[in-house]
Amino acid sequence: MSDSGTTSKSEGASTPSNKSLATSGQDKPVYAEDLNAVLARLGASSNAGLDESEAATRLTKYGKNQLPEGAKKSTLMRLLEQFANPLVLTLLAAAAIAVVVGFTDASGQHGFLSRFGDAIAILLIVILNAFLGYYQERRAEAALEALQKLSAPSARVRRDGKVKVIPAEDVVPGDLLELEAGDAVAADARLVQTIDLATEEAALTGESTACTKDALAPVAHDAPLGDRGNMVFTGTTVVRGKARAVVTGTGSKTELGKIGEMINSVGDQKTPLEERLDSFGSTILRVCLLLSAVLLGWGFIRGGRPWHELLLEAVSLAVAAIPEGLPAITTITLALGMQRMARRGAIVRKLPAVETLGAATVIASDKTGTLTQNEMTVRAVYAGGKRYKVTGEGYDPSGAFLTEANEEVELDKLPAPLSYTLATAALCNNAILDHDVENKKWKIIGDPTEGALLALAAKGNLPRESIAPSHEFIHELPFDSDRKRMTVITRDKNGREIAHVKGSCDVLLELCVKFAADDGVRGMTDEDRQAITAEADRMSSQALRVLAICRRVSKREKKTDDADVERELTFLGLVGMMDPPRPAVKDAVATCKRAGIRAVMITGDHKLTATAIAKEIGLWDEGDEVITGSELAQIDDAELIRRVDQLRVFARTTAEQKLRIVRAFKARGHVVAMTGDGVNDAPALRESHIGVAMGKGGTDVARQAGDLVLADDNFATIVDAVSEGRAIYRNIQKFIFFLLSSNMGLLVAVFVVSFFGKWPP
Repeated sequence: MSDSGTTSKSEGASTPSNKSLATSGQDKPVYAEDLNAVLARLGASSNAGLDESEAATRLTKYGKNQLPEGAKKSTLMRLLEQFANPLVLTLLAAAAIAVVVGFTDASGQHGFLSRFGDAIAILLIVILNAFLGYYQERRAEAALEALQKLSAPSARVRRDGKVKVIPAEDVVPGDLLELEAGDAVAADARLVQTIDLATEEAALTGESTACTKDALAPVAHDAPLGDRGNMVFTGTTVVRGKARAVVTGTGSKTELGKIGEMINSVGDQKTPLEERLDSFGSTILRVCLLLSAVLLGWGFIRGGRPWHELLLEAVSLAVAAIPEGLPAITTITLALGMQRMARRGAIVRKLPAVETLGAATVIASDKTGTLTQNEMTVRAVYAGGKRYKVTGEGYDPSGAFLTEANEEVELDKLPAPLSYTLATAALCNNAILDHDVENKKWKIIGDPTEGALLALAAKGNLPRESIAPSHEFIHELPFDSDRKRMTVITRDKNGREIAHVKGSCDVLLELCVKFAADDGVRGMTDEDRQAITAEADRMSSQALRVLAICRRVSKREKKTDDADVERELTFLGLVGMMDPPRPAVKDAVATCKRAGIRAVMITGDHKLTATAIAKEIGLWDEGDEVITGSELAQIDDAELIRRVDQLRVFARTTAEQKLRIVRAFKARGHVVAMTGDGVNDAPALRESHIGVAMGKGGTDVARQAGDLVLADDNFATIVDAVSEGRAIYRNIQKFIFFLLSSNMGLLVAVFVVSFFGKWPP
């Protein structure tokens, strides 16, 4: 592995200064700083790493590489907090009043239950609600505990010039991480050396494809998290290649740690139903106290009766006014609604959330995994000068090839250019396509892009398993950001060396001298080049990721020189892929519009991709606007609040920006439902009125932060839950109206008789 940067200190010499490790003296972010300057400031080496004594000193100074834990409340404090709302206080007052009334019954004609039955029933309701609330209080801690699980258990670091495996919690700033495919990254680190490195960052950034990394990649100081190509982050996984990286942040100083602190800082958000019930309880309490005070005062003015009789009369009025059955009826209604939602695939974690979806005016949805399937899929192929549509979804190898006239291509009669394209896509590939029998689902091990190519080849009845035995592997030239291509060299049964190449269209087209047509291979013309370029541009405009597929056949039996193997290529075809929308999403978005709910997309993916998906599913309307994370960083909260109703797509956003967006919608008076599946979605899930997490593809962090979990990860299920929530709200309204009408009759009767009635002498 060649060294991408020089070192300013041969060993981990001095301890870095107390200024932030994430910024230089000029407040330049570590990813935008010169690599040598980073190493010098960290007192780190690009070859030997730290020595053990220095690592121990830094561990004492910076602490363990552990994510932050929230301040935990005592059990008693949690229980007491459940009684601190007006409705519960009103019920406790009613219970106390009922006890007083029971003790004043000195006749002895009534039994214990007759005298204190009301008080016992009210107290049981209050205690039950308190324990339900106590159970829900643990959600915040559970989210942070799930965040802890994302930390790598161990790490390979270079200490005293040797590679050692240590517990990840002992990694310190300045340590040199050694990374390879399959490793979980133990800390945030600046890359020092890279070989064909790619990491999976979907949970942290929302990026639907693996992120290519390069130690020498220049990064702007305001680059969003997903564009920091010279960094790796805690909670992500290496899917391809090797690297060496110097640790710049551990524990709470990592990007994952910052998200943990945001989760911890966002308090539990009351649902609209809870807010309305609190307001209703406050009103009831004030009315009861006022009427009781008026009646008691009037009694003292009139005189002629002992004070304890007047107090009993005032107490009776209060008992008549308080709807003791409201919490019980509300809880039962919500519980029944929760069961109905569960049958539709929406699992409720917080009872009042059952109704909240029905009140939602904005659904802020993540793109990757919610609106889309989070599985790269080839949608189009261009080979032999012809366009082909590809059916099927995700990594499932079932599908078909359709011509522009929508005629299905027979698999045993594939045109030669298309057949060559599929074979090369399968051979120039390091991913593994695997069938999960238990879950009846196809999945990939490795790069999602390469997984999509394997599925494509299998759809053409050319799976790698059927091709590989006739091709002896000789050599591989891995992908890197400079070459923008990957090559695998094989030898077929006829002794021919074949270089299978895939990569960027603009780069490979310059290396092509031949064109594979239906009638055979011929020299490439200027018209061919123009047609290929136009087709690549057309695919890109549809938000497809475009790869060119080429090959070079040689009759040499000895190993071909690396400098020559990628010259004089034959162009085979183009493939266009994307993370496709879920099948039912388009109808669900249309249902939202009819219901008066504004659906918006908040994603970490690119602007062009996000906008294209929004248009494809009908999310985009005339006059809508899109804004990126970089643009969001340039405006203050007041400007965001002013513009938020015109914005439909929020692209390349960070966890902090998602939190700002949710708060902006709330400031405009909206009831916000936020969906998400990644770690970066968790703070916004907790801030929203109702957080909707993905159950299948989501992270534990998102599920613990959410109020509702979708068992099928489908946006359409949210729309079904909205319908259920609105029905529940109507039922609660009817119950409240019934209770108030009943209590009002009793209240008026007691008040009139007590206020105007003739007292006995």
